[in-house]
Amino acid sequence: MKIKDGTVTMADLTAAGAPQLGLVPNDLINHGCAITGNDCTNVFAVSIESIEGVKPAAYITWFQAAAAARNAGKRLPTNAEWQAAALGTPDDGAFCNTTGGLAMNTGSHSQCVSDVGAFDMVGNLWEWVADWVPLTTKCAGELFSGTGDYNCLAGDPGPLSGGTAALLRGGGFSPSQGSGPGVFAVTAFVSPSTDPSSFGHIGFRAAR
Repeated sequence: MKIKDGTVTMADLTAAGAPQLGLVPNDLINHGCAITGNDCTNVFAVSIESIEGVKPAAYITWFQAAAAARNAGKRLPTNAEWQAAALGTPDDGAFCNTTGGLAMNTGSHSQCVSDVGAFDMVGNLWEWVADWVPLTTKCAGELFSGTGDYNCLAGDPGPLSGGTAALLRGGGFSPSQGSGPGVFAVTAFVSPSTDPSSFGHIGFRAAR
């Protein structure tokens, strides 16, 4: 399959009648992809290397993202893998979409690229990674002084009833974020199963 080997084109997808999903609330659910990921067998993660210049998928739970990655022969990256791939990405709003107010097309910021050539790992959309942790209610100081990057993993854990969070990395597009987005930005505020209809700021990327 061209999606799995990274050679699919937009013309291929259009010819097959494949819609782009993750653009509006509940479009994944309406396409048969439940928030649990169950029966989510006809949704596929397509990489920027195949198709660039499109809106990245959002409005997606961790489970839906994991299924879309699996269907494409990929998986969600671990937190450590995400971190290694993101190193070197600038966190300046002049280079990455950290305060633009809405998600931009993939690859729009040509200088928002890491040391190893990964685009948009800072800003644009927060990104699910594979790891789960106890839900966090507070943020702590940044990992590296002076970066200002969110560190909402090391804060006080939530109450015993708080449940589980899936880690989010990188930061998003909100003008209210200040210097929060960055290579070291991490939050554990969101359950992997939370209703995704308000997740217009959360997406994912897949790894092999």
